[in-house]
Order: sequence, then C-alpha cells, then structure tokens
Amino acid sequence: MKKYIGLLFITASMGLTSCDDFLDKLPDNRTEANTEEKIQKLLVSAYPTHDHMAFTEYGSDNVDDMGANNPNTERILDEMYTWTDITETDNQDPERYWMDLYQCIETANMALEGIESMGGATTPSLREAQAEALLCRAYAHFMLVNVFATHYDANNSSALGVSYVTETEKELNPKYQRETVHENYAHIAADLEIALPNVGDSYYTVPKYHFNKNAAYAFATRFYLYYEKYDKAIEYANKVLGTNPASMLRDWAVLNDMPDGSDFQQSPTTNHVIEATLNCNLLLLTSYSAQGIYFGGFSTGHRYSHSEYLGQNETISALAGIWEGDYTTFAMQVKRYSGSNMNAWSQWRMPYLFEYTDPVAQIGYGHTVYNAFTGDEVLLNRAEAYALTGDYDKAVADLQVWIRNTSKKKGYVLTIDRINEYIGGLPYAYDDAQNTPKGDIKSSLKKHLNPKFTIDKEGSTQENIIQLVLACRRYETLHEGKRWFDIKRWGIEIPRRVMNAAGNPDHIKDWLTVDDPRRAIQIPQKVREAGYTPNPRKDNAGNAAVNHL
Repeated sequence: MKKYIGLLFITASMGLTSCDDFLDKLPDNRTEANTEEKIQKLLVSAYPTHDHMAFTEYGSDNVDDMGANNPNTERILDEMYTWTDITETDNQDPERYWMDLYQCIETANMALEGIESMGGATTPSLREAQAEALLCRAYAHFMLVNVFATHYDANNSSALGVSYVTETEKELNPKYQRETVHENYAHIAADLEIALPNVGDSYYTVPKYHFNKNAAYAFATRFYLYYEKYDKAIEYANKVLGTNPASMLRDWAVLNDMPDGSDFQQSPTTNHVIEATLNCNLLLLTSYSAQGIYFGGFSTGHRYSHSEYLGQNETISALAGIWEGDYTTFAMQVKRYSGSNMNAWSQWRMPYLFEYTDPVAQIGYGHTVYNAFTGDEVLLNRAEAYALTGDYDKAVADLQVWIRNTSKKKGYVLTIDRINEYIGGLPYAYDDAQNTPKGDIKSSLKKHLNPKFTIDKEGSTQENIIQLVLACRRYETLHEGKRWFDIKRWGIEIPRRVMNAAGNPDHIKDWLTVDDPRRAIQIPQKVREAGYTPNPRKDNAGNAAVNHL
C-alpha cells in the first residue's frame, strides 16, 4: 500500500516554531508574485541554503577510520561514516537538506504560478525568470532523488524515487505519493527542456549565484550523463566548453602561490576558489555548513580522515602515477598533516565563514560557499560520455586537457596506450579483503565497477579510460561529497576500514556492497513517522530488505 504525506510544511515547521502553533494557520502571508520584479526577487530564495556535503563525503571512500584511540569525533559523524540512518541533527543533516530542497521547490512553483497569473511568460525577462524557476525546481528534485533514492537504472522502472511537486501547497498537510526514479527523471528532463532555450543572464546582479547559461548547461550535462543519454550530455558540455576548454578550467597554480593564511579560515586560498569572476565557477551556492573546517587544517585531527594512506594509494599520488609523478607534481600542493591524532592530506577548497548572531556570547552559525558546478567537472563528464559512446580519442583529449591544467606537466601527452599501461597495470582495490583482518589490505585508485548498464569487460580500453575519469573526478571533487554519486552510479563497493597506529589498514568492520540499500540515504525520521514510505533496510541478521518506520 502506498503512503502519502505532506512534504514541505511538516518539515518546514521543524526548528521554526511549535507544531501546534504552525498548524493553527495556513501559510497565506507569502509574497504575492505578481510583477516581474517580485518574481525575480522571489527566485533568490529558490536555491538551497543547506548542503549534502558532510553526509555524502563521510559516507564515501574518501575517508577512513583512524581508530578508537582518536577521540575527535561527533555522534553525527559516527552515523554518517557507518552508513547508519542518521538520527542526530545539525545544519548538515539529511533532514535539513530535505526540508530545504522542498522549500526551494515551493518557491520555484510560486514563481511559476505568478508568471501564469500575469498571462504567461510574454516578455524576455519573464521567459528568463520562468527558465530559472524551472531549473531550480528540476535541480532540487534531481538532488533529492539522487540522495534519497537508488541511482537511476534503465532496467528497473519500479525503484522508489521521491515526490515531484509541480504546484504550491494551498492546504494544510497536503498528501503526496512517492514516484519512481524513472518518473522523477522524466519530470526533470521535461523541466530542463522547457527551460534551456530561454535561460539567460540579463537580470542577474551576480550571475554566478543563479542558473546562468553555463550553469544550466552544466546541470544538463550531469543530468543526461546520469540518465544514460550520452549524446545529450556531450551536446550541453560543448556549449559550456566551447572551442577552448582549457579557458573554462581552474588555475590551480594561482592558488598554490597564495599564502596559506590561518588553518581556521584558510584564506586567501578558499576565498579565491569561490571568486565569482572565475570562468571555472559556474554556479556558486551558500549554505549553513562546517565543511570548510571538516576537511581543512582546523580539523585534521578528526577520527574520520582523508589520510596519508588514502592520498598515497587511492587519490592524489595514485592519480599522479598516470603522468609518472606524485603529490608534489600537482599544480596546487596538498596540505599534509601528521602528529598525535593527526593524519590527513587536505586541499583547501571552500571557506569557513562564521556569522555571529550574538557577538558578545560568541555564538552564531558557520557558513560556506561552494561550487555546485564547475567547468572542470563538465570537462570530465564529457570525457566519460565520450568513453561510454566509444569515442576514445576525444575522451583522451579531454583527459589530457584536464591533466595539463591540474598538474605541473603542462606539455604532457596522454595516449590510449599510456592509459592501458598504467591503469591496466594496477590491481583492483580490496581484492585480498577475504583475508581480513590484515594489515596490508590492498588499496588502489582502481576499483571493480558494477554499473546497472553495460560496459566493456575489465581491462578493456573503455574500462581503463572510465577508471581514469573516475580517479580524476574523485580528485577534482575531493571534500565536496560528490564522490558518493559516482559510488552509487558505478556500483563501487567500499569497506569501512579501521587504521592502525602507523596509519595503515588494520581490519574491516563493514562493507557497502553493490546493492546495499544504504546507498539510498534514509528518508528523514519525522517524515517517515508521519507516514511517508521509508527506504528499505536489511534486518538485524542482514537478510531480506525490510521497511522501517
């Protein structure tokens, strides 16, 4: 039996006022969207102010457990790392992200209904506003389905997605049905295709904080890559990258030449990363977040860490092997920390900005600004799409552009033979895991791929190129939580390792297997308690998947 539940106002009441007070009145004091200016101002609130980065990064293979002797953790981080359904709350928990995204959808729908009440998108600026609203609605649903559901599988039309909401809530506690992932993706595609011909930048004061043209095309590139429509992913990537893709990439050498600043604020480096004038930054979002210090110098003593072992064997130095280098050959140098309860390789990529609500009491909220889309990611997404369509020469050409930009090897020539030699010669990670506990659990940047779609066999040119793309994107999005989506898309299995005092793997406590239901973050507890169908979980014996309320 299908369950129904109001998605927005049940969650929107959390942390704002008491439930009884909130339900005493309808939300009729909202802004009336009846002029172009009001609609444009309203859409400023159609972008999320919370993020997924903490719970998706800690859930990924970008962190290891440095051991119980390291006391520097929090209960919510324990839940994130162990793929436990998260019950602890803070500004970076799944509940806040869910609530925020549905509020963005409500705002976008309000703008769309306002445009319709004015007779439709009859002027250029209204057409641009309509496009922005559709893009915000599509993006919020895209993130919801990719966080709180299993990844899109063309062969599974019944997998539960989320509720796709296309009109504003006009009554208390409206009821919604969970659609399928297929239905969600079809709706997102429909919103995108209406929006993209009309997207524009004319009324934006700072376009990089809105769905400008390049941001919209970058979103379409990622969406169609996930949707397995690779020609369309390439088409939209071409619109972003043009004839000179290198001009749309980050200048890492500039960052490397900057002074370090403080470990706490990490400025000026991180402030430059989010500079709105840079071509590489396509859409910047702000959020209540401590992500800037979770993986910066201030927090390098955390129990769950992107450790030296990971940096050497899976991410940074392991990737540099393709150009016969190590961590010193990146244009932006890795920050390396070691000492008592401190073992981390970090790259400073987002600021930690503190807002004092009470300067005297020294209390307030942490914020960050982060890139939802970059030109660098678009290039790697296009390389993957080329590889999946069998156009290996173009895939390699894109990878060469990325390597020349990211490393010090500005004249490096990448070839298919070199990819096959290096990637093909690496072992697959964790192949000796059946012998655990063991101190030398093999790590590698190459992991077995188990996608729901078909690719060539292991060791093939296609698989080797894809392995390199995944390694590049893992580095490109380090600390940002985006690796989680590649883990889901490609069916990558990962262990939960405990490291020994020397910083090497000691034993494995748990595995995230190919079809582990924990790949779909659990629906927030308060929404489930109100009757919304939860994501399945295994029983205590690890047997059949069951639903929990």
